[in-house]
Amino acid sequence: MKSTALIAAAAFTLLMAPDAQAASCSGRGCNDKDPVSAGCSSGSTTADTAPMYTGGTAELRWSPGCRTNWVRVSNYSGGDSALRITVWSGSDHVGFVAAGTPGNHWGNMVHAPGCARGEVLYVDKNGVHRTARLASSAC
Repeated sequence: MKSTALIAAAAFTLLMAPDAQAASCSGRGCNDKDPVSAGCSSGSTTADTAPMYTGGTAELRWSPGCRTNWVRVSNYSGGDSALRITVWSGSDHVGFVAAGTPGNHWGNMVHAPGCARGEVLYVDKNGVHRTARLASSAC
């Protein structure tokens, strides 16, 4: 009997749980906003990747719910300068500067219903200027 009551209580709790946080923007209203705090990173996918010379991966991310792209840098090993992260689609262009410290970093979003491009400019630990370029499949 106790197990039936526990299962019923657990099912009720799941049914009453709030849905995942809805995105706070969509389309051009998301331009230059943080994808995580706006709720657009949930359900996002990777549209393109590019290895970074110093270690790590640049990723062009796509949010179908918000219809936006942004660039994320995963597992960056660090460098001699800040990361200059840019994403654009048509005439919409968003730039962001992130610390050049080791770890994960991402830039702000741009509305991108079609072709989107991104890049990360950085200086590696040897002082060499590098660029990782990205493009969505619609380009």
